[in-house]
Amino acid sequence: MTEISRRAAIGATLALPLAAPSLRAQALTKLRVSVIPVLDVAPLHAAIRHGYFAAEGIEIDTSTTAGGATGLPGVVAGQFRMAFTNTVSALLGVREGLDFRFVAPAVRSQPNPPDSMAILVRKGSGITNGKQLEGKRVASNTRNNIVWLRGMAWIDKTGGEWRKVNAVEVPFPQMADALAGGQIDAGLFSEPFVTAALQAHGDKLERIGWFIHETAPASSVAQYVAMKEDAERNAEVFERFARGLAKGTDWVNERLGKPELLELISGFSRVPVERLRDCAFTVYVKEVTEAEIAEVIATMTKFGLGGRFPEPSQLIFRTAKA
Repeated sequence: MTEISRRAAIGATLALPLAAPSLRAQALTKLRVSVIPVLDVAPLHAAIRHGYFAAEGIEIDTSTTAGGATGLPGVVAGQFRMAFTNTVSALLGVREGLDFRFVAPAVRSQPNPPDSMAILVRKGSGITNGKQLEGKRVASNTRNNIVWLRGMAWIDKTGGEWRKVNAVEVPFPQMADALAGGQIDAGLFSEPFVTAALQAHGDKLERIGWFIHETAPASSVAQYVAMKEDAERNAEVFERFARGLAKGTDWVNERLGKPELLELISGFSRVPVERLRDCAFTVYVKEVTEAEIAEVIATMTKFGLGGRFPEPSQLIFRTAKA
């Protein structure tokens, strides 16, 4: 063997370990998923970081939006294969004739306080109940979503007429400053922004209620949604996604409140770890049930978002069932 040949052989041998990961990467199925920067998506990020999706042959590309409803048009247009979205926004799409299906579970509310959602007001405002919010500006991250729905239910339960509230939209990251600065009178917050708001503006803001726990404890909050045709045509891909996500859910549930989970959440929410230590966590689940979807539809109907919906059993794809 000539010296040139020997060098070429050695070079090829040394290159093999580097080439193998590249070949594996080319074989991954890429899925673009719309998300929002709240605690609820921790299992997705855990599954990405710890290789659970990669082990299933999937590469996840996340795109952050202001709310779950914002990502749904992208699913319809094919920009995203899935969207992390609240249950209400998905059902409103279904009501309008869009073939959304719940393809993977995400979170439910806590059965007992503290919960991951809270209503905050300015200290000294004198506001303590829904009656006192009539005519006031109440912010949710988007209108007609699960945050808005449970917030209106809280206003109704505590003596207010929800139709008399001036509902406005403010993204979670900007909500605390808007409330402290007087641009809104109350904010419907979700963690980690509840804790961040109270830590950053503790001299100005206070919590007056856990609006989802006080109206619907242990109820549906959010899921991952895809188009029916895509789910049925590519069921095996969604099965792999659900398996990887389930492992991420297990990882998160085993580390609630622990430093490694807080560091993970800080990375995608941009909330410092020290502000996350006091966060109230949501309930990370591994199934979507017909009962929880039926409850949301009934509550939507009560608060002006009713219409014709398929049976809940038709809306839950097999990858989201136990």
